[in-house]
Amino acid sequence: MQKKLRTLIGYTILLVALFKMKATRTHDALLVLTNNASGQRKLIWGKNIVTTAGNVYYAQKACGETPTNNFANLYLATAGPATPGVNDNYSSFTVAAGSSKAKSSGYPKTNDTDADNTGKGINVVTWKFEYTASDGPFSTPITHSFIARSGATGSDPILNSYKWTTSWVKDSDTSAKIFSNHTMLGS
Repeated sequence: MQKKLRTLIGYTILLVALFKMKATRTHDALLVLTNNASGQRKLIWGKNIVTTAGNVYYAQKACGETPTNNFANLYLATAGPATPGVNDNYSSFTVAAGSSKAKSSGYPKTNDTDADNTGKGINVVTWKFEYTASDGPFSTPITHSFIARSGATGSDPILNSYKWTTSWVKDSDTSAKIFSNHTMLGS
């Protein structure tokens, strides 16, 4: 009887922990769409991966070196790999015309202060990009995003890429805020 009670208590603790993890879910790619007329907000999450070129960028920045690639702009894509990978480059995606957006002022940074960013942290590098209502519209559904240099084309390297959990569009009444969070795990 005592063994069954310990097992039941163990399962209860596990379920509570799982519930708390779900309730405090963090995201490494987060889109906040806001309808400026109604104030209604929609959150969409994505899973992002830092590419090999992105890892080189972070290593060079950590050593105070000038990075080989000057990653600075977000690109929205209407198609891309089923699973983003470390060898992705600009040509891996179908980029939405006019979607290149420079990073927000003060980014990238650690321990982001923007309350919308649920993936921030002391060991997390956050990139933020903001599209106003006048940007776009992007009426063909956006499925992927990635960070590359301004004016990227062809097989240019990218910092990271992600696939959104659901496709989305942005009309002229909607603004968008996109966070790309990269956790520094060390090894």
